[in-house]
Order: sequence, then C-alpha cells, then structure tokens
Amino acid sequence: MNAIVLAPLMWIAVVSRAWRWWWSRSWVLGSMVVALGVVAVHLSLNIPAVETVVQAVVPIANFSTGLRMVLFNLMAASSGVLALAVTTDPERVARGARVLGLIAVVGSVVAMAIFACAPTVPQAAGGFEFDIAYSHLPGYAEAGIAGALFPALLCPALMVMTARAADVRSLTGWSLTLLSVGLAAATVWAWIRLSYFVAARYLGAPQLPVVFEVTRAVSAVGVLVIFVGMMLSPVVSWVRAKRILWAIGPLHRELTARWPGVRRASRRGSSTDERADDRVTELLDALSMEAESTTQPDACVADMTEVAAAVAGWLLRGLASSAFSSAGIRSAVLEAELDRTWALTLARKYRDEQREVSA
Repeated sequence: MNAIVLAPLMWIAVVSRAWRWWWSRSWVLGSMVVALGVVAVHLSLNIPAVETVVQAVVPIANFSTGLRMVLFNLMAASSGVLALAVTTDPERVARGARVLGLIAVVGSVVAMAIFACAPTVPQAAGGFEFDIAYSHLPGYAEAGIAGALFPALLCPALMVMTARAADVRSLTGWSLTLLSVGLAAATVWAWIRLSYFVAARYLGAPQLPVVFEVTRAVSAVGVLVIFVGMMLSPVVSWVRAKRILWAIGPLHRELTARWPGVRRASRRGSSTDERADDRVTELLDALSMEAESTTQPDACVADMTEVAAAVAGWLLRGLASSAFSSAGIRSAVLEAELDRTWALTLARKYRDEQREVSA
C-alpha cells in the first residue's frame, strides 16, 4: 500500500524536475531527475501488479530483483553527481559524472551478468521473498555483493562530502543535511547487505531473514529523507514565490495599469520563483516611473517604512508627500537591500491603506 501511494507522488516529482531541467539543463536538476526517477522505478517495482508485468515482459526468473541491483547503482551514482553539483564547480561535476556513471554501468553489468548466469530458481513473489529464500545461494550471493559494493564504497564518501558542506543557516544547507542523513542510511543498508552476503556465502553464517527486514526499514527511511532533502529547496522556493505573488498582487496591478509598458513576458519554462522576480521588477520599474512623474520640489530622503506609506497614500488617496520621490525610493531600496523585501514592504503598506480607505 505504501508503494501504491508513494510511487505516483514520486513520479510527479520526477516530471516536475524534468520539466525544470529541460529549460535550465543544470547538473543539479539533471541529477535530481535521475535519482528521483530511479527511486520512482524502485517503488513501482514494489507494486505487485507492476512487478508481474515486468516479469511477464522479460523471460528471466526473478528479473525484477536483478533490476533492483541496477537501480541501487544508479541511485548511488546520481546522488554522487548531485552532491558534486551543489559543492563543486561545473568542470569537476562533469568529470565526476563521467566517472560515477562508468562505475555504475560496469557494476550494474557485472551484477546482472552474474545474476543471469546463476542456476535458475523458482519465481519468488517479490524481491523480499527472493532475498530470504535465494540470496545466500551460489551466483545470487555474488550478484548481491556486486550490486551492493558500489553503494557501500560511494555512499560514505558522499555522506562526508554533503555533511561538511551543510550549513543549517541556509535552505541549501538544510537540503544537504537531509541528504547526508539519507546517505548515512544508504551506507548502513549497503554494508549490512554486503556483509551478510559475504558471511552467508563464504563464512558459513546461518540464514537470517531479519537482516532483510532491517535493510528494508533502513532503505525506506533513507529514500524518504533523500527525497525530502532533494525537494525541500524547490518546494520552499515555490511557497515563498507564491506568497510574494499573492502579497504584491494588488499593488502590482495598480502600478502596471498606470505604466503598462513595464510589463514583460517571463521566459518560457521559467519557475514560479523566476516569475515572482519578474513581477517584482515590473512593480519597482513602474514605481520608479510614477515617482519621476510626480516628484515634489521639496523631496527628501526618508526611511523605508515612511516611503512605503507615502507611496500607498499617493496611489490610493492622491496625497502628495516629500517622501515619495526618486531620492526617497533610492534610499528605501538601499535600506531594504533586497528587491523582494522592499516590494513586500510596499505591498503591506498598500494593503493597510486599502483597508483604511474601505473602512
């Protein structure tokens, strides 16, 4: 049931990030698309109907289990590219992506070759049942080792890399913190499986089904945390952008109606965050033109709040003020430091003035 609910949500995240990547072609978005896509495929395979279809299409017993080994390698490689993309320069990301991709492909081919050449065993109901019944057998244990080796070696390095770059004072830092926690879970998952396969195949260790119960729980936690870490920044950015668009809406409509020439079309494929920046720019451009057309002879420099109140008074009541001038607006922009901060201050004063006028 969890997979039935989570798989569609994961595919929605994949499509949204793929759409953004198509227009930006950044390493961060590209690696996120691959990583989320791999997780989405893995979750989809955990749905019995999907796994049945896969097994019917590919005439290899328990093929879905072998496919999961490939997915583990791809997940590790894409997470590595993402970690590089947010911590290093683009040239190193490109080189790292080639190296990680090559290792993931080689590891996947080796694991699948060993898996396909192992003695045939009856079809299991799912990957969990297969692990319990067959993973200790010759061929399948070696395939499990080959499938877990790359994640076991790479994930600890990625965990350290992302943890060192994490700074919880920023949104990106929180994303990296969550990513490092997810990679820690992936490390635990990989090393438990790798150790068990080696011990069960070569050291005569007894079969322990509890190992796979533990690794399934650990992998679920790791996937969830990595997903939240990847989606935290875009979701928060979307919420912030929507808040800005809602807040400045009335003032933006007022000023752009007076100065329609400031309107500009947002770039096709632009994000909500980019569109919010475009609307803020339009608002401030129109405000500057309004100030230039109504500058008072006794114009003065005032603080940000006073200038914002003067702007609202002029637009809604027609009240002239020496604070509403090009000089006053320039000083307010310098005080606000960020265009968004200044736009939100203007919008707040405008709404307050609207309520007073309507009262």
